[in-house]
Amino acid sequence: MPGICQELQAIELDFWKEYTLLKIDNDVDEEAIYLLKMTCPSTGFIHALRVPPNMNSAHEAIHWVNWGIDPEEFAVQT
Repeated sequence: MPGICQELQAIELDFWKEYTLLKIDNDVDEEAIYLLKMTCPSTGFIHALRVPPNMNSAHEAIHWVNWGIDPEEFAVQT
């Protein structure tokens, strides 16, 4: 994913553990694209989900992606 993030000029807005909130704002879409990137601690695979543009932190985006469950409530798989 680093290649595509660099190509699309993604800006890293915030970090929380293995999660990064990214913003892509280069006329790819009508509005800026916000992505929550997660690097799996056991496999090293990278996953990304689009989140609403009103997300201000990685923690807030994780909470939204997990249907309101606070990330402190689930364990990291290793």
